[in-house]
Amino acid sequence: MKMRDAAWLASANLMKNPMRTLLTILGLGVGVAAVLTVVTLGSAGQTQVEREIDKLGVDKVWITPEQGSGAYLAEESAQRIADSTAAAASASARTAGAVFYGYSAQPAAIVGYDEAVQQVLPPTLKEGRGFTHLEYIEGSPVALIDETLQEAFGEDVVGSRITLGSRRITVVGVTASLAAQSGTGMVIMPLQTLMDTWPETEIGEITMNVPRDQSAEAAAAAALNVLGDGFRASTLQEEINAARSVIRIFVLVLASVAAVCMLTGGIGVMNILLVSVRERRREIGLMKAVGGTSGQIALLFLLEAVCYALLGGLAGLLLGMGMIGLFGRLIGLNTALSLPLAVCALGGAAALGVIFGVAPAVKAAAMLPANALRQD
Repeated sequence: MKMRDAAWLASANLMKNPMRTLLTILGLGVGVAAVLTVVTLGSAGQTQVEREIDKLGVDKVWITPEQGSGAYLAEESAQRIADSTAAAASASARTAGAVFYGYSAQPAAIVGYDEAVQQVLPPTLKEGRGFTHLEYIEGSPVALIDETLQEAFGEDVVGSRITLGSRRITVVGVTASLAAQSGTGMVIMPLQTLMDTWPETEIGEITMNVPRDQSAEAAAAAALNVLGDGFRASTLQEEINAARSVIRIFVLVLASVAAVCMLTGGIGVMNILLVSVRERRREIGLMKAVGGTSGQIALLFLLEAVCYALLGGLAGLLLGMGMIGLFGRLIGLNTALSLPLAVCALGGAAALGVIFGVAPAVKAAAMLPANALRQD
């Protein structure tokens, strides 16, 4: 029996009972679709989470004086770090107070940055403009407020004046909400402006970018080496690595569960073929009686298993694309099935067909003609 004849017989046997064939294909197809959906959405979700994690400061180092050390930071400290490490560094000072606008007063965190903040932590503007070079240098009475404060004031305050401390400050723009505490707004101003408004305030932190060719730990060590003793450097590298590890484990667990669904579909194929071997005893006996070899019989059932698997894989691709599109929209992820993953799914389905087709093929090949032709 030639390969062409075996392929024709295998396809003909699949068509003898179309409903059973369809259900078997769907059983495997659902497993393939589950794997494709979990892997694709899991990968897209992991990428999205990585972006959000990066916003927390994976590429940042925060340098502060050690408590009780007597060390202090100055605006020149940031410049020294930048000159020595070729990494942008921005000095900042913080305080808190009430922001007065008209007859309204709102509590707010108040932070001042030097001009290097545009390279390190540029504010996300929603309205208005940022600060000019001259405003940073001269400490002009200008400020940005976040959306929380603007909502609290109940109107657009860009171009208006607010009162901070004893000074009247012009609001030049609105940023995305930045304050950590819900309901508390934030005011951003040039560092010199904050120091002039609250002279007793000290520079409390330097935020430094991590160069692309360095780790956060190496950049922190280089900065501390420039400043000397009395300072500490903080990074989020360990926390972020732990978060990424959790995400990877979660995606692998989901993929493993989906793979079990795919294996269940493969077991369904094997079960149907074992039933088919019993139903087709006379056919197997006749083939052997007219000269068919055990190898040819085994090949026939292996081809049927592969046909089931490939058709199930194709059905899984179609189901998977639909599920990825539907669940992606529900979750809020823009993603699509990749070609390499689709090829791997088809290859895996074919391999699954061969693996689960071995037992039925061996059983059919081992059947003796006399026993196969015997009627119950």
